[in-house]
Amino acid sequence: MLPPPHGGRLIDRVLSEPERTRRESEVASLPRLHPSEDELFDLEKIAVGAYSPLTGFMDSRELESVVGRGRLPNDLPWSMPILLTPRSREDRETAGRLGAGESVALLDGAERMVGLLSFRERFTLDRTRIARSIFGTVDPAHPNVADLLAGGETAIAGTVELVRPLQLAARDLEMGPREVREEFARRGWSSVAAYQCRNPPHTAHEYLQRITLERPDVDGLFVHPVVGRLKSGDYRPEVILAAYQALLSAYYPPDRVLLASLSIAMRYAGPKAALFLAIVRKNFGCGLYIVGRDQAGVGAYYPPFAAHAIFDEFDIGVVPLRYGETFHCRRCGGMASPKTCAHPAEDRVATSQTRIRQALRDGSPLPPEIIRPEVARVLSGPSVLLP
Repeated sequence: MLPPPHGGRLIDRVLSEPERTRRESEVASLPRLHPSEDELFDLEKIAVGAYSPLTGFMDSRELESVVGRGRLPNDLPWSMPILLTPRSREDRETAGRLGAGESVALLDGAERMVGLLSFRERFTLDRTRIARSIFGTVDPAHPNVADLLAGGETAIAGTVELVRPLQLAARDLEMGPREVREEFARRGWSSVAAYQCRNPPHTAHEYLQRITLERPDVDGLFVHPVVGRLKSGDYRPEVILAAYQALLSAYYPPDRVLLASLSIAMRYAGPKAALFLAIVRKNFGCGLYIVGRDQAGVGAYYPPFAAHAIFDEFDIGVVPLRYGETFHCRRCGGMASPKTCAHPAEDRVATSQTRIRQALRDGSPLPPEIIRPEVARVLSGPSVLLP
């Protein structure tokens, strides 16, 4: 049986077509705000239920509870702030005039109304404290810390409604939790493992996915790449999706694996990001969650297996599938781990995204031990990495 959504109910804040038309006709009379790209991603995910039980952007009480103890005020585990922070002078002035319960139009960069917010509270952020608690550092070299410190000092809270879906390059692969749960049911899957990724697949990823599919308690695998805003040097979203499509179509039974995109900004918060990403996949219907080495890490900010340990601290109703180091062993003739291979280090080929990116930058051949030829062909195209 699929797990219930986090908090017991799948949130739905998406307006019907008649209501959308009516509310769009009112936009000229409403105060307007222009959320960042990341905040628009979050708006849509709140509305479709991916962030259940959230119904809007966090208020000061919710934020304090998450920052202080990793839980919502109702004691439900939750590890990442979901905030709306007006940045432009015009938006800050608009936010300063809002009254309780007032409706606010949330516009994208093309001045198109994407959502509505029912204003509840305006409050000042202690950005240094948030950075230290959530990301474990105040170093501005950390990409999310840099975003936080460069953002607005004031947040506004309130429930949201989605008026129009975002215009996404990956919209044909974007599915909401309700759609995914219906697809799991159509396939007869009652026990699904989620695979979080933000890179094209190499053979270590494939190894973990295949081990998971061999488990008797797994009906199917949900491959769910994050393809929202990533950091410089990461792979372009379209490259990630094309690489996974190439791998799955060539090597996996189609009735055992489902691929969909997740358009959110990547959180590089190590263990706290891993917990958050597992909660999101629980809302999509996944009762098991693959946790590899250094999941959601960046640089050397987090111990390699910190994401394993956080699931001992917080029970979110999902079974973590903890996997350790893997490598290609020349003498074994395939992927292995220290649990299955006794050969020395010189026989082992590390499956490193750093090594793959460097080969792409240098124009060197991609190592065949760790990249399938179908994936290598995708990565051989121009401009596969973000500048």
